[in-house]
Amino acid sequence: MRLVRPGDMVVFVLAAGLVGASYAYFWGPRAEGDTAVISVGHRPVAEISLLEDATVPVEGLIGDSVLQVEGGRIRFIDSPCPGRYCIHMGWIDRTGEVAACLPNGVVVEIRGGHREFDAINL
Repeated sequence: MRLVRPGDMVVFVLAAGLVGASYAYFWGPRAEGDTAVISVGHRPVAEISLLEDATVPVEGLIGDSVLQVEGGRIRFIDSPCPGRYCIHMGWIDRTGEVAACLPNGVVVEIRGGHREFDAINL
């Protein structure tokens, strides 16, 4: 009696291929965005272009956060929050990506281009 039969191997290979194709389709590269929407406390306060380099101060709930736009991408460079996780997030530049300073209530979302689905809204 064989533990693994040829039919089992065919099913295994097909399943592995399906998983790989699904990963590439749903979590593959997304389009680069062209604007960033900045919200404070669930209300949009600004929409800025990612095509022009700039430093943008944003007044949040507990102080001022500072965003840097450079080369079609954006990041937090300063924030009054205790953990400063928003700064460690780094650059974002793809449509649908989000960076947030939750204690300060500042959220940055990339828009423009073609938005792809992510794991949350499948």
